[in-house]
Amino acid sequence: MIYFTSDLHGELNFKGFREYLEKATEDDLLIILGDVGLAFEKTEENREFTEFFLSVDKNIAFVDGNHENFDFLSSFPEEEWMGGSVRRVTKNIVQLLRGNVYTINGETFFTFGGCKSSEKWKEMGLWYFGEEPTEAEISLAHENFKKHDYKIDYILTHKYERVPAETGHFGELEELIQFINKNVQFKKWYAGHYHLNEKADDKHTYVYDELIGKE
Repeated sequence: MIYFTSDLHGELNFKGFREYLEKATEDDLLIILGDVGLAFEKTEENREFTEFFLSVDKNIAFVDGNHENFDFLSSFPEEEWMGGSVRRVTKNIVQLLRGNVYTINGETFFTFGGCKSSEKWKEMGLWYFGEEPTEAEISLAHENFKKHDYKIDYILTHKYERVPAETGHFGELEELIQFINKNVQFKKWYAGHYHLNEKADDKHTYVYDELIGKE
């Protein structure tokens, strides 16, 4: 079974995360849709969370959010996993990288993390360079869509937002989101960021602290 939760923000007793640890078998996988919060704050609570998270013996994969220590994440080695590139964090935990497509149990999963933080986080000193996409990551996404004939089973992003084209200019991530909606065939799209547990429509689901199974 593949499960989703999102936006732990370094919370040791996060509901969806704890529920997965209690019920998961060796064949299950939890995918966290960003803002895990590893080594994000210089507090005792965050240190305890990071140590516990890295000790978990259940299968976990995660996309990055905007509230991440990108310096810390980039210290882990890259390797191939399920047909795409990941950072190997521990034996059981991998970071899913932007623009990659993974094939798990015969189904394809496109992943793209990150997004722009509000200025208040920079003012608080809780910000690390790397939260916004690079040209290389955007290019890789388009290469992989073309490689898969613009058909992907599941889209997994930290942020999802419907941005009408008539609103004018918006960032590269928003442009990619619109491109996917208009040009890629997919079954379901799961995203975090907004701290919501709800379906935006039949194909788009916002994930927060609930543990939900892949449909």
